[in-house]
Amino acid sequence: MKQGADTTGLPGWPHLPPLNTPNKKSSLIMTDPGCRCLCMGLSIHYPYYVETSALEHEIPGECSTCFSRSQKTRFRDYLSQAILPAMDVSISWLDAGEALSLSVSGLAIEQLLGAENDAADILMQLMQHRSVEILGQTYYRSVAGLFSETDEFISQVSRHAELMDGLFGRRPKIFENTEFVFNSGLTDAVRSLGFSALYSEGYETTFPVLNQNYVYSCHGLPILIRNCRLSDDIAHRFGDATWDRYPLSPEKYAGWLAETPGDCIHIRLDAGIFSGAACDNRALGQFFQVLPEALCAKDIITVLPSEVSRNPPQEEIRLEDLGLVSSDRAYALTGIRNIFQQSAFWCLEDARYLIPDKESWRRFQSTDHFSRMDTISGSCGRVAVRSTSQEAYDYFTAYLTALARCEAACLDESRCPPAAQALRCLPPDKAFHFHSGHRFIGYSAYSLKEFSRLLEFIPEEVFLFHQERGDFSRWIDEILGDSTLAERIKYCTSLHEAADLARGRGRELCNQVK
Repeated sequence: MKQGADTTGLPGWPHLPPLNTPNKKSSLIMTDPGCRCLCMGLSIHYPYYVETSALEHEIPGECSTCFSRSQKTRFRDYLSQAILPAMDVSISWLDAGEALSLSVSGLAIEQLLGAENDAADILMQLMQHRSVEILGQTYYRSVAGLFSETDEFISQVSRHAELMDGLFGRRPKIFENTEFVFNSGLTDAVRSLGFSALYSEGYETTFPVLNQNYVYSCHGLPILIRNCRLSDDIAHRFGDATWDRYPLSPEKYAGWLAETPGDCIHIRLDAGIFSGAACDNRALGQFFQVLPEALCAKDIITVLPSEVSRNPPQEEIRLEDLGLVSSDRAYALTGIRNIFQQSAFWCLEDARYLIPDKESWRRFQSTDHFSRMDTISGSCGRVAVRSTSQEAYDYFTAYLTALARCEAACLDESRCPPAAQALRCLPPDKAFHFHSGHRFIGYSAYSLKEFSRLLEFIPEEVFLFHQERGDFSRWIDEILGDSTLAERIKYCTSLHEAADLARGRGRELCNQVK
C-alpha cells in the first residue's frame, strides 16, 4: 500500500492516525505493503439452553430438567444445518492444501459423540489432519474466567485440553478467549497450563489505534487478535444483498486481505453461519472452494496460529482494552454489556455452593446464555442475532427461573438449607426493585448478595424511601426467609450501615453452606 493512501474503505483496517502524526508505530504500520499470511479458523459449539416454559414454583426432581426439553432435537437440527456443512467445507479447504485452526467446545463434542450418524467420525478426521491446529478453551465455552477465583477456570481449561489429547492425540498450545472474558489476570494461569499464546478479539471502536494483524503481548504472553471486520464480511454480510460491496467474491476478498497491512490476518468463522438466514450454504461452499486459488493469485499463504505466535510482539497491551465494557459503575465488569447479564452473572457465581450438581452449574456458565440477554449479539465470525428488548428480558427471566429451580432442587443436599434458601437467586417477580417514590431507578436485586452490592450505589433518598416503609425488612423476611437479617436491618439509619450489615450477613450464610 502506498504511503498516504486512503484506507478508510478497506475492511479490517482500523482508523489509525494519518502519516504526518508523531505516532511512529502507526506510521510504520501504514507503510506495510499488506498481509501475505492468513490464519483461517472454524469454531463449533452448541450449549444446553434453559427450559423457557418452566414455572418457578415447579421444583424439578433434578437440575438436568432445568434445561431445554427439546435439546436433542434442536442439536440434531443444528448438526445437519450447520455443523455438517461447515465440516464438509473444512475438508475441502484442507484438501486444497490450506491450513485451518479448529475450536470445538467440550459440550459440542459430547453431543456429537451421541449423534446417530457419522458426524463424530468426520470430526475425528478433521481434528487429526496434519494441517489442522486444535485450539484450547474452557470446556463449556463459559464465563468462568470472570469469576473472582481462578480455580473453576483452570479446571475447565484442563478438562478441555485432556479431552482433546484423549480423543485426538493432540494437546492444544494456543488458548482461545471467549467473547465475554477479557481478563489480563488470566494470562499467568493460561501460561501455567502449557499454552504458548492466547487468541482474543479486537474491536476498532474500543481500541482505534491497534492493528489487529500483528502479534502483541500481555504479561509476556503472545496475543493473537482476530480481525473482526473481515470475519464478519463472511459471517454477517456474505448473503446481504443490501451491502454496498455485495456480492462478495473470493477474488474480491483475497484482494482486501492483500491490501490490509500487518503480518497475518486472523479470521474466525462459527459453524452457525451455515444455518444463518444471511447465508446460502451452497454459495458459501462455492466461495471457499475458489478462495484458495484467489489467495494464491495474491501470494497469500495460510498458516497455523502457533507459527504466527513466534513473531516478535509489537507492544504490551491489556486484554481489557479489547473488550466491551458497561459504562455503568455498578455493572462495569469486563465483557458484561448490560444489567441483565451482570445480575445473571452474579447469581451464577454465587450458585457455586448452592448447586452440588456441578455439571448442571457449569452448563449455566456458557456464554450463549448471556448473549441471549442482549438485543445485539454475534460478532467476530459468529452468527448475528438481533432481539427485541422484550426477548432479551424474557430469556433473562427464563435463565434466572431455571437457576432458581435448580437451586431449589438442591436445598435438601445443602449443609445448611435455611442459609441456602436465603442465598438463592430469585426470578424477576421475587426480586427487590429499587424505587425513588416517583419511579423505578433501574436497579433490581435478584439475590441477597446483589442486594448488598447495590446498596453501595443507590441514592440516599432511595434508601430512605424504602427504609421508612419497611420494604427492606419485609422483603428479606418474606422472600429470602432470613428473619435474623430482617430484624437487624430495620434499625439501620444509613446506606453504609445497611450495606455493611447485608454484606456481613451474606458472608456468614456463605460460610454455613460451604
